[in-house]
Amino acid sequence: MEDILVPIPARPVRFMDRLRAFMRGWQLAYRTEKTYCGWIRDYIQFHKMRRPEEMGRAEVDEWLGHLASQRNVCINT
Repeated sequence: MEDILVPIPARPVRFMDRLRAFMRGWQLAYRTEKTYCGWIRDYIQFHKMRRPEEMGRAEVDEWLGHLASQRNVCINT
């Protein structure tokens, strides 16, 4: 049941729906889509639900630093 595609509206408005539509347009594997969406959801939650469109390089650097120092994520990940 994990490999059943999440339906996307015909005209996606929400950020995650637009992101999924973009990834499906590039014909990425569904498992890749799920992994990327998980990382992006984590990024958004780390920044207290700020919209990704409002954030930039500083926020990415802060999040990557958090992953490396607090969650012991390998730099190659």
